[in-house]
Amino acid sequence: MPTAARPRTLVLSPDDPVGVAVRAVVKFHTAAFAREEPKARAGDAEGVHQLRVATRRLRAALRFFGPTLPPAAVAQAESELSAMADVIGAVRDLDVLGATVARRARRVEPELRDGIRGLEETIRQQREPAQQALTAALDSPRRRTLLARLDSITGPPGRPGRTTPLIAVAPTLLAPLLRAVRDAGRRVDAKASPARLHRLRVRAKRLRYALETLRGLGGKRLAAAVAELTRLQELLGEHQDMVIAIAWLQTHVPDEASRATLLATGALVQVLGRRARRLRRRAPAAWNDVQRRVLRHDLLGAHAALPRPTTRHLHVARG
Repeated sequence: MPTAARPRTLVLSPDDPVGVAVRAVVKFHTAAFAREEPKARAGDAEGVHQLRVATRRLRAALRFFGPTLPPAAVAQAESELSAMADVIGAVRDLDVLGATVARRARRVEPELRDGIRGLEETIRQQREPAQQALTAALDSPRRRTLLARLDSITGPPGRPGRTTPLIAVAPTLLAPLLRAVRDAGRRVDAKASPARLHRLRVRAKRLRYALETLRGLGGKRLAAAVAELTRLQELLGEHQDMVIAIAWLQTHVPDEASRATLLATGALVQVLGRRARRLRRRAPAAWNDVQRRVLRHDLLGAHAALPRPTTRHLHVARG
């Protein structure tokens, strides 16, 4: 049986000029966008998911390297990426909602499960126009303009101020992301609001993306930090899925829904609510792990103190 290809990763070297690094990162995620686009156009749920990931990583890269790039051009590209992300997200959110409803429906009493079919059909009906809007956005001139803008915004890499080694500027670029995560984590406890937990999740994800970009500059400590942030992000992400599903169920059940659907909806809301409370109780411990194992360490300091090589090692690897 053939072995599945491992995901591609971009490995940067400490001595890569920052201009070369940012161009490589943007091109890497732009290529991922192009790879996933045909599957997303075809309505494939995983293709839509990966297209959204590529878009988010492009936005994260522009934010991270923003101080080294032209501010006006970055702002324009971010605005266009945000608009594209909204269209992709409309489809992806419905896919996640459908999967959440299907998975949690197994916790509902068997005699009520038939009533959930009406909910699943409503989600499918809402997905169709969202998918059409996504296809239209991918066909639009705006999409071509966006990709061209991303290509031009990062070059030429030899521009003044962009030949500084990446390791020299990485701590400065990381600092605001670290502060944002610390600020978002304040007063996170078992009673934290969904909005507070979601804010922490978003900022933890941005920090994780940045650390993954810098994976070639750190050792085991940086890899462990990425793992901790991923665990926190996944826990808070599942919590947010429950919150969104509950809100949707409370507002999108049609007035003409059958009694079976109404009963099933009520039971499903209870199931989702219980899961959300369990996840919320686990959030403080996961956040404490991030504070202890990520935020209290200089993730790049040890590497920055090492003698740096005189040649670049920027390459794309698998794994």
